[in-house]
Amino acid sequence: MENTTRLGCGYDFRLRSEARGDFLAVEVKGLKERTGTLAFTPKEHRVAKALSNRFFLFVVKNFAESPFHEIYQDPLGGNLQFKKMERAVVHISWLATV
Repeated sequence: MENTTRLGCGYDFRLRSEARGDFLAVEVKGLKERTGTLAFTPKEHRVAKALSNRFFLFVVKNFAESPFHEIYQDPLGGNLQFKKMERAVVHISWLATV
């Protein structure tokens, strides 16, 4: 198992299979309550789509009381319904010439 959180590859952990020569990707998300909304970045979504059944979503739920987890293999092709959300962000700055 390899921690890939600092690599920016679209998932948090890589599980390698020496026998098969491939890997599984695991993305970890957390929810404070038993249910809630989670988001994929564009890269996470793209990688989940590309890896399909080799991509796993590990969700830790109910941090506020008694945590438990659920695992979703191929979250984009399974029972979860993802909706695309687009949002424009306004960035304000002040410039000075020196």
